[in-house]
Amino acid sequence: MNPDRSNKIVVPVIVLIILGVIYMVTAGKSSTAAIVIGKEPLDELPFSKIHSIVITANKSEIKDTLILNRAKEGWVVVSSQGYPADAERIEKFVREFKDMKVLRELSAPSDQLGRIELIDPGAASENSATRVTLQDKEGKALHTLHLGKELSAPGSDNQNSPMGGGGGFPDRRFVMIDSDRSKITVVDQTFSNASTTPSDWLNKDFIQVEKPNSIEVIYPGEGSTNSWKITKSSDVSEWELEGKTPEGKILDTASAPSSPLSSPSFNDLATDIEKLQLDENATLIKIKTFDALNYEVKVGPVPSGSDRIIQVSVSANLPKVRTPVKDEKPEDKKQLDEEWAAKQKTLTEKLEKESGFTKHAYRVSSYTVDSILKKREELLKAKEEGAIKPPTPGELPIPFQPPPPIPNK
Repeated sequence: MNPDRSNKIVVPVIVLIILGVIYMVTAGKSSTAAIVIGKEPLDELPFSKIHSIVITANKSEIKDTLILNRAKEGWVVVSSQGYPADAERIEKFVREFKDMKVLRELSAPSDQLGRIELIDPGAASENSATRVTLQDKEGKALHTLHLGKELSAPGSDNQNSPMGGGGGFPDRRFVMIDSDRSKITVVDQTFSNASTTPSDWLNKDFIQVEKPNSIEVIYPGEGSTNSWKITKSSDVSEWELEGKTPEGKILDTASAPSSPLSSPSFNDLATDIEKLQLDENATLIKIKTFDALNYEVKVGPVPSGSDRIIQVSVSANLPKVRTPVKDEKPEDKKQLDEEWAAKQKTLTEKLEKESGFTKHAYRVSSYTVDSILKKREELLKAKEEGAIKPPTPGELPIPFQPPPPIPNK
């Protein structure tokens, strides 16, 4: 063979090989996710660049879309009047995409997507995926994930077919990345938080009543006779019922609602119609605390399903300066001033936070307020016969007298 001709053949082959290597190297640097079994295709997903999350599902011919936006003060649920979202849930949700590990990869023609529930929800309601779009500040999609059929743990029936089937408890799921049918994977996440229900994403932090010293329930209209108020003068004193009690009856302190709304939560925001109904025949709960925080809670007149509708008002009359204690020593003044200032700062921050809840009405589980909404007669119990009356202030107790000695036989 002619050496010159051989060189002419070899050189183009080498060039093609080099170009092929360059292509594979540059392709590996593409912004699209690389699908490699055992790897995490979205491990470099930048959470700080995500400014919007759009979740779309289409089940039973009902298309639902939920939008979460990163606002100036934090994440909000757009479809719930821009109410603050649960930032921890959002971060966990995105973290699942970053941490998902590829267990299996496959490609599927468009007519087979329904078998693994990866049809786009915009196209059909049956066998459709839940679509999650992560967008940047300009609204451009960073990634679009179609969440398909869930699969069960290894060893169950659905592991026998590449398309899945029936089985046990799901622990993995089909996912299509960036609408590319060649990038369908089975990953080790089920993304159970991918809900389009707005209430699932709300920040459920709520008021927290601490150290109450006055609790009052005011019933409207003809039920006003059922109203009541209990008070206590100090942390160690007993609760007392204001007003006259029937003969032979006393306050049942054991069953009185003496710790109302100490750690409540809510299920959802009330609708505008439900909020308007609060102004008609509502029951009022008034609570004052030793820290000078005051709460007023309107409770809707009738149950709304298993929930009750409430609206909260919070106010305070915090002192501007500290009142010195009796016989206060000069050397203690600095420490006492600092402790008082720290407490006032905490109360001011609490007031500011809880005042934000006054803008909305809420749906709460009925037991949240039903335990407080007792009638006056339900706070009473029969006075025990022969019960020893505790001494009143300034009254000396009867001195103890030992029994007489037993005479010797």
